Amino acid sequence: MISKRLPGGLNYLRVMALVVGSTLLMLLVFMLCRLTLALLSFGPEIASHQDDLQRSLMIASRFDIAFIFRANLLSVVLALVVLPLGHNYIGLHRSIWLFARLWALFIILVGIALSVTNIVYIRFFGRPFDSFVFHGLGYGADKTLLSVAALDDFFPALGALLALSVFVIWVCFVGFSTIERQTEKRALSRQGFGLLLVGTLILYLSLGRGTLTTFPLAQKHLTVSSISAINNLVPNGLVALYYGYQDFRRSKDFELASDQQGRQLFEEFYGAAPAPSDLFPQFFVQTRKSDRLRSSPPDVVLNLVESLGQGLLLDRFNNFAPLAGALAPHLQQDYYFQHFLPAHNDTQKSVLSLLLNSEHSEISYSNHQYTKLKTSAAQVFKRSGYRTIFIYAGFEGTKNRSDYFKRQGFDEFIGARQLKRLYPDMEMSVWGGDDKYVYAHAIERLKHGRVDSRPLMIVTLSVTNHPPYKLPSHAAEKTVQSSKGLVSRLGALPMTSMETFRYTNDQLGHFLAEIKETALKEKTIAVVTGDHAVRGLDYTEQEALHQISVPLYFYIPKRYEQEIAKGATDSIASHKDVMPTLYHLALSDARYPNLGRNLFAKIDEAGPHNFAYHSDYLVVGDRAHSALDPKGRGAVWRLQGLDMIASPAAKSHVNFERAAQYPKILDWLTRYQLVGSDLVAKP
Repeated sequence: MISKRLPGGLNYLRVMALVVGSTLLMLLVFMLCRLTLALLSFGPEIASHQDDLQRSLMIASRFDIAFIFRANLLSVVLALVVLPLGHNYIGLHRSIWLFARLWALFIILVGIALSVTNIVYIRFFGRPFDSFVFHGLGYGADKTLLSVAALDDFFPALGALLALSVFVIWVCFVGFSTIERQTEKRALSRQGFGLLLVGTLILYLSLGRGTLTTFPLAQKHLTVSSISAINNLVPNGLVALYYGYQDFRRSKDFELASDQQGRQLFEEFYGAAPAPSDLFPQFFVQTRKSDRLRSSPPDVVLNLVESLGQGLLLDRFNNFAPLAGALAPHLQQDYYFQHFLPAHNDTQKSVLSLLLNSEHSEISYSNHQYTKLKTSAAQVFKRSGYRTIFIYAGFEGTKNRSDYFKRQGFDEFIGARQLKRLYPDMEMSVWGGDDKYVYAHAIERLKHGRVDSRPLMIVTLSVTNHPPYKLPSHAAEKTVQSSKGLVSRLGALPMTSMETFRYTNDQLGHFLAEIKETALKEKTIAVVTGDHAVRGLDYTEQEALHQISVPLYFYIPKRYEQEIAKGATDSIASHKDVMPTLYHLALSDARYPNLGRNLFAKIDEAGPHNFAYHSDYLVVGDRAHSALDPKGRGAVWRLQGLDMIASPAAKSHVNFERAAQYPKILDWLTRYQLVGSDLVAKP
């Protein structure tokens, strides 16, 4: 009998039985989580995607088994190492069996916690755990916890997690006892055990790879469909967090910028080969010379607004709730782009993409934080004689923004603590201060802040409309008029998120009104856009672009208005076009990165900038392309405005390949500035 003759063999059988049992249990739990997510995510349209859904669940099962087997590999290795040891080491065998049970229980509980949390994450961000989880740790655990706790999904998820954990612990202890009883008197010859050992190890290694073919399961297998909601079902919490960390780790590594690759990107994007001279300066162009702008430059204020989603400004999505607040009349009076996309779905990435022309959001707190970027918008304005100011409702140390933006050309960075000293009545939250005082200080600087006759370029960034959605006590109206239609859109969001959305819009509206009602109206260009849209709202598959879109608004004094192209505000554009437009409106003969277009100029049909870029979508002409693989290829939709029309016959726009080079160029330019090229490394 194996228990008497081979105590190591008995231990090995128990560990293998434990792995099989825990795998079956975790498969059940993971599938239960996927069913919950599917019920929360899918509408009637899922009926037309049954094949994709079945394929996603098959791939998901393979990932589940592979990762559970890999996680338990330590217990199996320990059981194998002591396999030859006899009865003199019975205590060691028992210790390994105890360790294997505790380790398996730990893995199961962690897997449950991550999978339940992953559902909450998907409901809010629209995607599984990714590198943003690790970037987000830079905000601090207190901010993260309070933000998550503000979501309507938090307490139901916490209750489900506790219930599942209690159930799983009970099942595990029953299972452990059953395995011990069933294996205690299991008879097996040495030869039979040898065959069992070889067979189980081959099977274990095969299932641990996730496949019997040449290539094991990898991150590329997480994408099985053009429907993001179906792809979200594939990774359990462990898998999603693992690959999110891999992306985060890789994002910190910078290779030298290849001169050959840069020249190829230049030619593919601009449609002409670069000159044989140094490549980097050729990515820059000039604004026109203007005596008027040189002698009397305008002040410029760019307001970046936390979660200012375009959808909630439209009656179609807000069901006539007055969410635009005091901002509404300004949207009607001035230049308002409704078909506009942010660069990313989170603040740090969008802000750095818009202001620095970089996709590498971690550089503000990496060892590259001291490198000044020539692609910085603040540097462009400084070279034209402007005083540059960043006013932030959040704390100065968040993502090292204060120190970093000052290195990138901002003369001043004013955060929540400085605002609190200036305005003692300002209330503070976990993320910073109230938006009201950001705009109040911007007005003060516009009225009295010119130093040595230097014009001002001010960037503001708000925080109030961010979880945990704390409405300041000074808010005049605390209840948003709601409707069943609006409530049905909220998904995981509390109604207070609509109140903070309305609050910030009111403060913006008052800010713009004060500009227009004073002498500032003659010399101030004001711009408003969102850093990203409101996350966590429910949209259909066809409304995916509406889900991520933000508004773009311009107030331009008559004396600074250029000739406005017919239908300019009807075009589809994105964050990449904001700064080039401002350069042309405000700066004379200024050199700037040629990475976007002047939105008020007539569209150059042969130009390189006729597309809208978002990290998840590329809009070229009347086609929207989802970026689902490293080459940027994915599903293609026809567009009516921002409505995506599914069509099997939809083909890529002729300029898609050209536009697809844009993020690669941003990456090349950043690497060139941070570490140099393969011709001349940065000293």
